[in-house]
Amino acid sequence: MMKLLLVTMFSVISPFSVQPAATPAAHDLQWTVMEEQVPEMTVAVDRSETFEQFRTLNGISLEDTKHELFTKLGQPISIKEDPYLGCSEYHFRDVNVGVCEDTGVIQYVHVDGSHDDLKLNGKSIPMDIDAIHQALGKPYHVAEDGEVYLRGHYAIKVYMKLGSGEIEGVDFFDDTVT
Repeated sequence: MMKLLLVTMFSVISPFSVQPAATPAAHDLQWTVMEEQVPEMTVAVDRSETFEQFRTLNGISLEDTKHELFTKLGQPISIKEDPYLGCSEYHFRDVNVGVCEDTGVIQYVHVDGSHDDLKLNGKSIPMDIDAIHQALGKPYHVAEDGEVYLRGHYAIKVYMKLGSGEIEGVDFFDDTVT
């Protein structure tokens, strides 16, 4: 008798028990009706994320060597002394590049405001302050002589004539170098 009781008890509590679980009837289940949710679409007006970092201005990187600069652009039209840095400024057709001879490091890349556009990371941006705002977003700093945009430790400064939106030039430089 004890053996029969143990077998019966074991079959009831065993995971191998073949007794079907009671399934609730459909009318006993709670039903919830949900509205179909459409994902919200947001149109991005600020396209500044296009330039998450600054790599080149008119094809020149701040990591380029003097040799790479000449390989990309050929021989400069002229070479002038930069009075502020005491370095040479190489003038090419579409860009001026400041290179300190003692280090061979490119200090800055400058595009004159008289050009129709500038090429940032290979993408053309009209030389117009509204187009620059649309491409780069809100400036990090606004000064009397222009606006500064930062991406990491690299900066773009758009120089403007005082009291106007007319661009005099655009500089690309390493913000950590003084």
